[in-house]
Amino acid sequence: MARPKSFNQEHILGLAMMVFWKQGYDATSMKDLGVATQLTPGSIYHEFGSKLGMFEHVLNHYIDVVVAFRVAHYLAQKENPLRSVRDFLVSSFENVPQEVRGDACLLVNTATELGKTKPEVSAVIKRGYKIIETGLYKQLQFAQVKGNIRKDLDCQAAARQLTYLMSGLLVVSKNQNNIDSLISTVDFTLSAYQ
Repeated sequence: MARPKSFNQEHILGLAMMVFWKQGYDATSMKDLGVATQLTPGSIYHEFGSKLGMFEHVLNHYIDVVVAFRVAHYLAQKENPLRSVRDFLVSSFENVPQEVRGDACLLVNTATELGKTKPEVSAVIKRGYKIIETGLYKQLQFAQVKGNIRKDLDCQAAARQLTYLMSGLLVVSKNQNNIDSLISTVDFTLSAYQ
């Protein structure tokens, strides 16, 4: 008879997420994960199969808890859809919690660190970016209907552009304390849509 789990997987994924977010995949050891989660390496391997298996779970957790929440929170606003797009982009690097300030985004960090080297992770990265792009696309379409942006704007291409822009801004934000130039880049880009 299998022994029941003595831990909450969501809680463990949240703890491991902070370690991977701060240190990156390669720099995170099983010892680091054990210290953060209070799990033995054997428990981690039993539950997730490997460090990579745990990381895939963590990245999916991040997408479901952080990325999807942000998309739903910002990109479902109907009063001023273009303003909500701006708020979504700017809030990714402005007024972020102290514990992750300067650490960008786990999704962006993973894309730059692992890229295509780990196909399992690459599929998860694509899923995260698709959620962002789809949220932006729907909100841009709504902004177009409301007359906030040009009627001839290709909303799909614009959503993809903004997704890539956000990734770049997050990478730059890791090394820049003054965010005024990042905000002005967002404003400049969105002004071309009007």
